[in-house]
Amino acid sequence: MNSETHKESLPTTSLYSDRHHQPAVQVPPSSKEGSRAGTDFKNKVKESSHHHEAHVTIALNKHHYHISGQSNYQSSIFTPVREGQLCTSFSSGALVLSCLYIGLLLGLTQFASFGDDLQAQVNQYYQFLLDVNIMVFVGFGFLMTFLRRYCLSAVALNMGASAIVYVEAILVIGAMQQVAFGGKASSIIVDMPLLINAAFCAASCMIAFGAVIGKTTPGQLVMLLVAQVPIYAANQHLAVETFKALDMGGTIVIHLFGAYYGLAASYMLSRNQGAHGVDHPKNVSGYLNDAIAMVGTLFLWIYWPSFNGALASISPSDTSLSITDAQASSQFLCIVNTLLSLLGSTIATFAASAITGKGRLNMMHVQNSAIAGGVAMGSACTLHMTPGGSLVVGTAAGILSVCGYTYVTPYLDRLIGLGDTCGIHNLHGMPAILGGLVAGLAALGQGSDYLSYSSGSLQLGYQVAAMACTVAIAISGGLVMGYLLSLPYPSPGLVPTEMFDDGVWWHGVDVEEAATGAADFHPNPSVYARGSNHADSRMGMMTIGRTMPPRLPTSRSGDLIIMNATRHGVERSDSFSMIREDENEGLKATSMSKSPQN
Repeated sequence: MNSETHKESLPTTSLYSDRHHQPAVQVPPSSKEGSRAGTDFKNKVKESSHHHEAHVTIALNKHHYHISGQSNYQSSIFTPVREGQLCTSFSSGALVLSCLYIGLLLGLTQFASFGDDLQAQVNQYYQFLLDVNIMVFVGFGFLMTFLRRYCLSAVALNMGASAIVYVEAILVIGAMQQVAFGGKASSIIVDMPLLINAAFCAASCMIAFGAVIGKTTPGQLVMLLVAQVPIYAANQHLAVETFKALDMGGTIVIHLFGAYYGLAASYMLSRNQGAHGVDHPKNVSGYLNDAIAMVGTLFLWIYWPSFNGALASISPSDTSLSITDAQASSQFLCIVNTLLSLLGSTIATFAASAITGKGRLNMMHVQNSAIAGGVAMGSACTLHMTPGGSLVVGTAAGILSVCGYTYVTPYLDRLIGLGDTCGIHNLHGMPAILGGLVAGLAALGQGSDYLSYSSGSLQLGYQVAAMACTVAIAISGGLVMGYLLSLPYPSPGLVPTEMFDDGVWWHGVDVEEAATGAADFHPNPSVYARGSNHADSRMGMMTIGRTMPPRLPTSRSGDLIIMNATRHGVERSDSFSMIREDENEGLKATSMSKSPQN
């Protein structure tokens, strides 16, 4: 069997090694042998402790191949002292917040008067409150479990952080709506609408969490989201009460705000984190992770009509003659418009994903873009649109979201280093902009009963103003908080080896130093870098960020990439080797090297 050697200047990404600092090795099965290839090879690795030079011998089908590589970087050890530094800020912060919340709830809040018809509130709102809570704690939580090494933290931190901001939102939003601007009481009345508003705030915080997931310590995450709540409450009052924007489902105040707050914070945090985005070898998904994440998608899809229509109902006991047809039909319109929009985005997602994937579907698109229709319909859901119009809005949102994942996220990562782990810009940011504009344009053909203003053109103007202010406030707040959290104190940040890894936080889980992507590598793996060039991974090669040129030929059977690494961070290797299998020509060994970059 012949070998070809190429010298080519390539950007590379280091992979982490195992406990003995050995380079990660991954051998794909051949198309002829299938899964039996896993038992047909033997690896023998030895490493020099000074130069981190590795030699690998692979025996496959009675043929031996020798691969070598070296790295001149020093490694650092993840010590218990480091664990203590990372955990202290979270434990102390959670304890302080718990005590503070208890004191504030005891002194500032009370339940709604028992003289009121409280059962009517339960009948009117409780089912919708339950649906929104399911979306926040189950839907968003499981949607974030796509990361191969971070699924425990994703679902658990989603739960813990949601609980923290939920309680804070009851206090802050209650004070904003009832005391500061409502003038109704001297204390905060805890009722069903306030709880739904608090759940909406928690949803916005979880959207922001999606941008920084895997890149913050729990302490940093709590500080970021706790700071988001008062900014969210102020922006909500500005957009809904001052500008009177159409936003029953929170397209502007929940999704648009949460997305750009999280993106701005991620941008500031990523400056000191090296390969924070698609270049990080642990920022990859796995087969089972994708299946579990789809559970979150399905919960979100099913309950999104309830999310958009939770506060649109009128009390069954209210028989006032002042209720207009628009108010009476508001919740019905929210439900049917949102459902049709979700159907449109789902169909469009499958079509667009197959087109951009050259005939193959991308699970990342299905998990996220299929529910973009719910985001886009949040502002216009109370308008008397046609069923076809709702379907068009969802279709446009699905296509826009797929294009965002395929083209926009990798471009922003390369251009400005904007790391967006969950792709919230594509699921929440861009569809929210679309949805806000749709509501303003649709208002031009609506009667005044459906609007906050006397004319559609005036409504459109205030709609745009609310969106612009929301984006400005969100980005400003995110940049400030991201900068503060990027400082060494009060909470130490993560180094690249600790990012996207449950081992830092959970008992029984070790920090993985070999981030190869999948132990069960097979032709057509469900392992890829989020936002990377998926044409390569579709052909069977796990491409991590810009490790290989996007147009490099790949085999359908799979490629083997071997790189050296350091434990301190994701650094480039001085050299690496690759074995690739071609369907027609068999197994070839290819060696590549590059000059160190400054």
